[in-house]
Amino acid sequence: MARNLKRYYQAWELRQQGLTFKDIGKIMGFKSGENARRMVFYIDFRIKNIKNQRISKELNELVTKYNYL
Repeated sequence: MARNLKRYYQAWELRQQGLTFKDIGKIMGFKSGENARRMVFYIDFRIKNIKNQRISKELNELVTKYNYL
């Protein structure tokens, strides 16, 4: 389980804005884009596979904002 979901949401939101994983990594202070990729894929998984369960209000607002599904 993610310890700080706000960072995960931030990475996901930056990806929805069209940034590359490498760019997201630089913004968030990672040495490479791999951590950003993991964060984004984790949130994608939660959105697509756990949509019938409760997701946080903040994540639901982001999904709605970017018309993700």
